[in-house]
Amino acid sequence: MLIQTSRFGEIEVEENQIITFPSGLVGFSEDRRFVIREDDAAAPFLWLQSVDSNGLAFVMIEPHVSVSNYELELTQEHLNKLDAKNIEELRVFVLVTMAKEMKDVTINLQGPLLFNPEKRLGLQFIIPDGKYSTRHLLFGDKLKDNNQEEPSSKTPEEQQ
Repeated sequence: MLIQTSRFGEIEVEENQIITFPSGLVGFSEDRRFVIREDDAAAPFLWLQSVDSNGLAFVMIEPHVSVSNYELELTQEHLNKLDAKNIEELRVFVLVTMAKEMKDVTINLQGPLLFNPEKRLGLQFIIPDGKYSTRHLLFGDKLKDNNQEEPSSKTPEEQQ
C-alpha cells in the first residue's frame, strides 16, 4: 500500500511491515499503526512513521547507544501484551527529542518502546519510580569529556 507522509513523501509499505500499538503511544492514543523507517545516512537513528497520520513521525534510537546499563523490569503482563515468551524476542527503542545543537538532544528513557518484530506488535512501557528521565541527554557525559579544555601549562600568574 502507498501512504502519504509529510517527511518522506509517498512511501510504499507492505502489510507485514506495519507494527500495531494496541494501546497507542502516550499522547497519541488514536494512532496505532506505524512503520519503522531506516535511513543509512541517519544511523543509528530510525523513524517511527504513523500509517494513519501523515504528519506524525518520531525519531528513535536503541537506548544502549547512550546508556550502557539501561534495564527494564518487564512483567508477564507486558510480555503477554506483546505476545512474547521472553524479553529476548523484543527490541527496545527510546524516543529522541531533537534540538538545534547535538549536545542538547535528549532521549526518553522513562517511556521506552518495546517491539515484537515477529508478531508486529508494539507497546510503550512506562517505567515508574523516577528511575529514568524523559529528558536524558543523548550524549550525556560523552560530549563534556570531549569538550573539556586541556590543562593549561601556564602558571597561575601567567593566566591572569
